[in-house]
Amino acid sequence: MPLDGIVFNKIIREIGKEMNNHKLKNIYQPVNSQILLQFKSEFILFSLSNPAYISLLENKPDIPDNPLNFAQLLRKNIKGMFLKEAQQIKTDRAGFLLFHGIDYIGQEKTYKLYFELMGRNSNLILTNKKDEIIDSWKKMNDDRRTILPGAFYKPFYDDEKKTIFEDFDDMKNVMGLAAKSKRFINEIGIEKAKEDMKNEKIFLFHDEDENPDISAITPNNYNFEELPPSKAIDKLFSERANKSRYLELKKILEKKLRKTIEKKESLKAKLLADIEKQKDIPNLIKKGELLKTYLYQAKKGDEFIEVYDWENDKNVKIELDSLKNPSTNLEKYFNKVDKLKKRVLHSKKRLRKIQKELDYYYQLYSTVDISDDLDTLEEIREEMIDEGLIQINKKKRRKKPKSTFKKFEYKGFEILVGRNNKQNDELTKSASKDDIWLHTHEIPGSHVLIKGAGKEIPEEVIKRAAEIEAYNSRAKMSNNVPVDYTTPKYVWKPKGAKPGMWLYENFSTIFVTPKQ
Repeated sequence: MPLDGIVFNKIIREIGKEMNNHKLKNIYQPVNSQILLQFKSEFILFSLSNPAYISLLENKPDIPDNPLNFAQLLRKNIKGMFLKEAQQIKTDRAGFLLFHGIDYIGQEKTYKLYFELMGRNSNLILTNKKDEIIDSWKKMNDDRRTILPGAFYKPFYDDEKKTIFEDFDDMKNVMGLAAKSKRFINEIGIEKAKEDMKNEKIFLFHDEDENPDISAITPNNYNFEELPPSKAIDKLFSERANKSRYLELKKILEKKLRKTIEKKESLKAKLLADIEKQKDIPNLIKKGELLKTYLYQAKKGDEFIEVYDWENDKNVKIELDSLKNPSTNLEKYFNKVDKLKKRVLHSKKRLRKIQKELDYYYQLYSTVDISDDLDTLEEIREEMIDEGLIQINKKKRRKKPKSTFKKFEYKGFEILVGRNNKQNDELTKSASKDDIWLHTHEIPGSHVLIKGAGKEIPEEVIKRAAEIEAYNSRAKMSNNVPVDYTTPKYVWKPKGAKPGMWLYENFSTIFVTPKQ
């Protein structure tokens, strides 16, 4: 998502219009690749990392006042000066801010702060009014040009390329025009694109993958909003940061839940294997009873005895411990039966507990999977901390976020969807007697509520709500998904149940294809 030259053109025009003749109060360098110019209540931010950009900020970000070398150099030369001009070089992602003022010995001075915002080649260069370089953020010396103190600044661009203002028709040979801008111009036509170029605002839109992006040309085939350049830039990078954090957190939570589920499934398999051993109990009891009957035939030192089972009309081989006497061997058989019975009983009890935990973890995983915003994930993270799935220092615990239910309107009825287990609890607790409650049949998913508001809810509304429920479940990629629905009086939360875990009865089932 590079910001092209025509986007920069609008940003520079905004800075020139809004900041003309404003006094530069201070310069900060929050990190090595950022320079922040502070005026009275506004800030100009240069980001020299990828993606590189310049933007006008209304609020001061949190920054330490320990300037790095380049910020100190700028403070020494241009702090207290007035911004007189903001210019772009052709339509490239480069330009300069011109500062004028009186220095500390009373002499008039003019400086230019050149910016070149081109990914890894980004740079800031401070020159005097004759373009003699005083210093730069990044120094360089190659065949094309020299960026060192004492050298004269030479712009970084291709002399053979024209600007879009010079030749709108030859887009293949135009400077500073991104591929997306060329595509948008082809879609809307040159005349409309010329109007867009005069427009001071920028278009913020979301591409096919829901990634935010900006354009100086109308993105005709996308939903978009028009914003002042600085607000568009701020919103763009805020959304991108949120999406990056969203994807990172989603990956962390899914990984943690997968490991927890794998561990519980492994334990479940062991418990089932233990329970499977209960089929050996009748055989052990039979051998014990036969040994008791024929105990007189056994003697210490025997490894087995073979006796006649008159009930089944066959001979049975009974294994013995040759180091023990017959009575001790008999006692050992019945002790083994008792231990196995207790073990099976204990395993069944643990299995019920493990299955409830697994049901909860699968439900929790489903809420992570269908989550579509950062606030929802933050709430799920808080739930996982509360349940001991994530360990964290209490002092470092973030303030709990608060998200809202998903809301849909259909045929005059409001349909509410829980975004996570906490919301599922809140949603179901808030249900009224006129509402209808929905949940996928034996499939982890959100709780959905149709608000009746004293009206009879028609079948078509129930079907639409069921489609939404199926979409917000683990079966969102399936077809013909069963969704149960009932009135709230038949829905209840068992004592001690985990968040989002409810039971229901007296329900009907409808089969639908998931649809948001």
